[in-house]
Amino acid sequence: MTLLKAFILGLVQGLSEFLPISSSGHLAIAGALMGMDAEAANLLSFNILLHVATLAAVFAAFYNDIIEMIKAFFAMLGDLFRGKGLRLKEFEYRRLIAMLIVGTIPAVVAALLFGDLISNPRLWQIGVFLLITAALLFASEKLGGGKTELKDMTYKQAVCVGIFQGFGTLPGISRSGSTIVGGLFSRLSRETAVRFSFLLSIPAILGALVLDLKDITSSGEQLFSFGAVAVGMITAAVSGYFAIRFLLNLVKKSKLSYFAYYCIFAGFAAIVLNFIL
Repeated sequence: MTLLKAFILGLVQGLSEFLPISSSGHLAIAGALMGMDAEAANLLSFNILLHVATLAAVFAAFYNDIIEMIKAFFAMLGDLFRGKGLRLKEFEYRRLIAMLIVGTIPAVVAALLFGDLISNPRLWQIGVFLLITAALLFASEKLGGGKTELKDMTYKQAVCVGIFQGFGTLPGISRSGSTIVGGLFSRLSRETAVRFSFLLSIPAILGALVLDLKDITSSGEQLFSFGAVAVGMITAAVSGYFAIRFLLNLVKKSKLSYFAYYCIFAGFAAIVLNFIL
């Protein structure tokens, strides 16, 4: 893999993982446009490293939340061993951990149900799902959101967001876009919907990483040169961090429809490319 291809794939992963335009769909389209079918095996290896980089972007953007959740996790274990129970209602970050676990379960179920489609999508399928993403983003402008903040979030709302994330595992359905819409649908405030969406991306990215590692272990694939790895990972991490910051500001202005227009263009482009490439 050339440094230019590594840069492009890193940029696509970093931006599309967090902007509501579908990272899996765009990586497949980018790979097809660059004629990387012959490198498909190595591409899976590279995707693993890009997942690690985007995870680093989430950690950087939500450093305080993640540190507090780590502290809460170990404090929760301590209370559990002392016979005091989990005490979820008493501590905000303990409750947040529980919400993230509950919200992740539907995505796990979806990954098991749609495994083949997730792993080997056709370009026309990605195109159709991108058009569905556009419809979801247009719907988000109409929903407006509610007033529920993260500390007041219920398990029912976490399940609702999780179900939307389950659909977001499909290539072309944006995970961030679908979870934000799920949050707004369940009457979370716009800021809370976006924040919970990004925090929920941590177990989602880790899950994708585990699945890719399983596939690469079974196929015995080889990794890349240090230069390509460094360029791809740094590009994905930096672009991912700025994509998170950008979307956090943009959602307050109810401008997700901008991405909907782009998804319509990308969706039809993917369908056309399916019959050309």
